[in-house]
Amino acid sequence: MIDLLATLAFTVPLIGGLILFKLDERKADVVMLTSFITAMLLQLGVAVIYILGHEELIHITYLKSTQFGEVYGIIIDPMSVLIGTVVAVAGFIFMFYGVEYMSERNVGHPGGKGRGLFYAWMTLFEGATLGFIYSSTFLGLLIFFELMGLACWGVVSFYNTPAGRRAGFKAFIIPNVGAMIGFYTAIYIGLTQLHDLSLFSLSKVSPEVKPWLFLALLIAGYTKSAQFPTYSWIPDAMEAPTPASAFLHGAAMVEMGVYLVARVIQFIGPLPVWIFYFMAVMVSLTLLIPILNYPVQKDAKRLLAYSTVAEAGIMFVGLTYAVLGLTGKAPGFDIGLKAAMFQLTTHAFVKGLAFLTAGTFTYSLGTLDLRRISGLREILPINGLAWTVALLGLAGLPPMGIAFSKAELLTNLSLVRVSALAWLPILMVLADSAVFLWVGLKWITRNVFGKPNVVRVHTHPIISASLIALIVLSLVSAYLAYPLVEEITFYGVVP
Repeated sequence: MIDLLATLAFTVPLIGGLILFKLDERKADVVMLTSFITAMLLQLGVAVIYILGHEELIHITYLKSTQFGEVYGIIIDPMSVLIGTVVAVAGFIFMFYGVEYMSERNVGHPGGKGRGLFYAWMTLFEGATLGFIYSSTFLGLLIFFELMGLACWGVVSFYNTPAGRRAGFKAFIIPNVGAMIGFYTAIYIGLTQLHDLSLFSLSKVSPEVKPWLFLALLIAGYTKSAQFPTYSWIPDAMEAPTPASAFLHGAAMVEMGVYLVARVIQFIGPLPVWIFYFMAVMVSLTLLIPILNYPVQKDAKRLLAYSTVAEAGIMFVGLTYAVLGLTGKAPGFDIGLKAAMFQLTTHAFVKGLAFLTAGTFTYSLGTLDLRRISGLREILPINGLAWTVALLGLAGLPPMGIAFSKAELLTNLSLVRVSALAWLPILMVLADSAVFLWVGLKWITRNVFGKPNVVRVHTHPIISASLIALIVLSLVSAYLAYPLVEEITFYGVVP
């Protein structure tokens, strides 16, 4: 039963997305919302059955070969159930908001006709993301990885401007190069050495080959998650309509690079310590990029894009410490793995709130220029509250849920004495939070509490309801997610 629900959760939006290529306007609204609601209800059903059943790991093989072993299957475990639920719930809220955002009432981007194509790409995006989350083989992961990339290209280039077309091409090519390096390497090793394409076979890779396979898959994760030095595609991807930006940054494309590496870490077993040093240096360089860029950003979405680079980097900090648990330096230390998934969960709703609020600037005011936005407290009070909660949340302040996931990362401080460079990623996380808080307070003071520079603006109940839902989830997500987070652990042989 649970495997059928999980499979339907990603199959329904994939089918809905294909149908939507032929629809537009009100019919498209209905089919899109039906697809997202159905996927969310199916995924919530998976979560309820899984939690009540007290299962640890459910592995279903759908396609198997005597020569190649498992070709395609799904894994239902605490990680896939948790992140799948985040994607399904956040995706529905983003696209519920999107129905109004894509209307002709949007001041900055008047919509109406043509939105069916956007819905088609977004619904495929959701299906591909959920399919990726549940996949148990590298072939399945590759197929859904590429589908996500194709959908990302579709939404980023949707407005068909020269900048949008360039950004869409870039958003497709850079992660695709990573996929070629990571997944093709994994599939080649699976076919020629292991005769099995499943994640479960990772622990059987020879010690000489294993670190290089992990490095190849790490590159795939880095490109997907816009990490140094492949981060440049993510600020350019702001050409996408705002609901797509929220999904891409908060619950899909960027987060799936982190999820991929987390999955590999779960199964791969012992790794040499130089992998930890490499990851510690790379994530520290990544976090330096947004620290330098926050103060100079004037466009709301570009500010949030650099925040995404940082927040994904913070997730990789957790995974860096998880790798240390596989080196023998801190045997079985899986708190970094838990912290990374905790951060992914809480970040999804705060970042979604931030982007949807930025979208209201376009919808109601016709601008994303933060210098031209003032007095939200008086003219758009719900939007002003949402902007305040989002920016303070991204800085890591309580009571937002993301504060607790960042705090869990600090429990890795016990590793500082275990290995050289163990202190550096934590220091960069604190520096990033401090700089973003400074910049965030500057814009909150101006945008929310400044003197209004317009007399009258319009909004819509759908917009307000979406923001309120995300404010609530930003506050409670940590409490809802923590029981599943605590169940996440290694499956491979741990030194």
